[in-house]
Amino acid sequence: MGKVEDKIQIIATIKEVALKYDAQMVGRTFLYVFEGRTIEVVFRRKDFMHLTGVDANMSGEQFFKNVISGKLKANQIYFSRRHPYDLCAKKISQLPKLISVTNSEIFILEDTQTMTFTYKFGLTDLECTVCLSKDVDKNGKRISRYYIARSLRVEDSFDKSANAFEVQYIFSKPGENWLYDTVMYADERCSINSLPSQILNMLDDKLKPTTSTEKTDE
Repeated sequence: MGKVEDKIQIIATIKEVALKYDAQMVGRTFLYVFEGRTIEVVFRRKDFMHLTGVDANMSGEQFFKNVISGKLKANQIYFSRRHPYDLCAKKISQLPKLISVTNSEIFILEDTQTMTFTYKFGLTDLECTVCLSKDVDKNGKRISRYYIARSLRVEDSFDKSANAFEVQYIFSKPGENWLYDTVMYADERCSINSLPSQILNMLDDKLKPTTSTEKTDE
């Protein structure tokens, strides 16, 4: 277990990231485009604790509420065999990068294996990976088409994944909207014109390429 001073610093970092996470990621849906394929990802408050590497005797929702309100205390977090202090320290060092998986150049990993689980997809900047799983209930039944951020791995996960793809676009939208209305990241080598129609149909008209129909007088 780390010292009280270490825990206080860990909580300070967690709070700093949590405030950005809440403002920029929670309540939005993100569309990742790669190799003509897409996945839709949501980041929920109740899953944030799993990304930090700490344990706490409270629900994920309560943990997040306590973090952003400044009420999380050093004696409320602990480390365990499953979540040791050394691993938590590594995760905390990478946690500030969490926001960047929604707005910068990253890779999509497919079928990423850990010692206990295989995640369908992962978002990685080469140094750390946000592991994603399907949105299912306790019986394994799919609840929505979205993927959920479940774990943060501080390692190069390429060798543990079946496939790796460069992300071409990241789009986002408010959770209640049908169409994606914001470009978060675009590979400068790509063109929206080249996207398949099924992807274009997911975008707001303002993001779609326009074709001029005006005729020039002769």
